[in-house]
Amino acid sequence: MDHLVAIRTFQRIVETRSFTKAAAHLSMPRSTVSKAVRDLEEHLGTKLLQRTTRSVTLTVEGAEYYRRISQLVAKLDETEGAMRDMGAAAGGRLRIDLHSSMANFVLIPVLEEFRERYPHIQLALGIGDRPVNLIEEGVDCVIRAGKLADSSLVAKTLYRDRLITCASPQYLKQYGVPQTPAELESHHQVVGYFSAANGEVWPLRFRNRGREQQIVKFDIAANDSAAQIGMIVNGMGVGQTYMSVASRFLASGELVPVLEQFTSSTMPISVIYPPTKQLNARLRVFLDWLIERFAEYR
Repeated sequence: MDHLVAIRTFQRIVETRSFTKAAAHLSMPRSTVSKAVRDLEEHLGTKLLQRTTRSVTLTVEGAEYYRRISQLVAKLDETEGAMRDMGAAAGGRLRIDLHSSMANFVLIPVLEEFRERYPHIQLALGIGDRPVNLIEEGVDCVIRAGKLADSSLVAKTLYRDRLITCASPQYLKQYGVPQTPAELESHHQVVGYFSAANGEVWPLRFRNRGREQQIVKFDIAANDSAAQIGMIVNGMGVGQTYMSVASRFLASGELVPVLEQFTSSTMPISVIYPPTKQLNARLRVFLDWLIERFAEYR
């Protein structure tokens, strides 16, 4: 039972004195309205309505329940209206931190849509691959790939992104198209990425006959994800990135996918924020916009 739907259904029946009229007002089948009331009565353990073929009347318990829930529903409607008004008038500074590739190739190209909708919100983008401490650095939220490491934070998954192995047409013309991951180690230049926090090299990930295979080799690497993409686009070698980041380069022909049958790993892309900031109006409308805008990637 959807408790709130059942309560609103009961309230509408009382106000219209009819199951049929309540169903029409709520755009619900009459059978659904009847079931909602039955479920509510079963949940409460008492009869709320007396029904005949011609009328609907309240029991004593139903009258008292209607009086109380009417006050609660009115307060809920008032609260929701206030929240919508806050969203419409949201203003002030919102600090967002995200990887440079996500910023440059995914978020910034569509960010004007958010600014047009909420012109009074001042956006401060922290762009880079260095991990940040949200609390200490006053960051409202971060957008990151991977699993949430800090359990004290809240994470909402926007979509799951797929790794893609790719190279430029110029590079492939010069070096040929690799047919297996093993060829990358012996016959190809590899563009890698290493952590800005600890210098750890991120391996290229493949699946070969159901088993994960990792290649740690690189010939040139960057600790900035956007710079790594730039190296691949400019013909410096084969590398891995995320589909959402590479899609524009694939569409333009600047990048070509390779080893597709071996590249199938996915990673959650999440927006992460401190639990104390959940009711911040600026953050709330930004989270809602992110979920709406990136639904196409799901």
